[in-house]
Amino acid sequence: MTVQSSVVKRDTGGSDVVRTIADLRLADAGRAGGKGANLGELHAADLPVPPGFVVLCDAYRQSTRGVAEELAALHREALTCVADAPRLEELCRRMRHLVETAGVDDRTRPQIVEAYRALGPGAVVAVRSSAAGEDGSDASFAGMNQTITNVTGDADLIDAVVRCWESLFTPRVLTYRASRGFADDPEMAVVVQTMVAADRAGVAFTVDPGTGNPDHLVIEAAFGQGEVVVAGSVIDVTASDLSRG
Repeated sequence: MTVQSSVVKRDTGGSDVVRTIADLRLADAGRAGGKGANLGELHAADLPVPPGFVVLCDAYRQSTRGVAEELAALHREALTCVADAPRLEELCRRMRHLVETAGVDDRTRPQIVEAYRALGPGAVVAVRSSAAGEDGSDASFAGMNQTITNVTGDADLIDAVVRCWESLFTPRVLTYRASRGFADDPEMAVVVQTMVAADRAGVAFTVDPGTGNPDHLVIEAAFGQGEVVVAGSVIDVTASDLSRG
């Protein structure tokens, strides 16, 4: 499986905000998020990573520049009122609206579109959140931010990218950030990968997520796409169930 190695260099004011997965490594986690950087490492290890690219955190900052000050003020307030559910929901709604209104700026949009078209005519892709600092030794935002599957077409892709950015500002995410003492303004990279037709899919944990036992390897899986497992829509599917076919 081959990932395109080209990087879009259209008129962007000297700032490239899209990188192919093949070009990324762990050192890029600050710009590509943990998911994007780790996918680059998997590709470098010759593992079968679906072709794709990452819209870097730079694109989020560039696109929200006009609303950044208001967004930061609302975010600071939200972190102080996570116990007040109605107020938190209102602040999150306002922040998501700001991101939606800002959209994707005119220098970023052509880079995303060109990288998408390089995946092939009418490519069907998964658009996956990759927030900066989302996975580390002291935190894990797994399943909290947005993932949109089976996206096709320029307009729907751009919309999906914005929806990923918006997912930085939900009550669940803000409550978790407050509980971990994360006060910095959040940033979001977005991974775009071609969809894989999966008979079975899931998530593997090298440490038991329920008990923290490092001696237990836990695999949660289901028939079809793994999205239903991450979202909690399907539970208690056993290995013996998945072996049927």
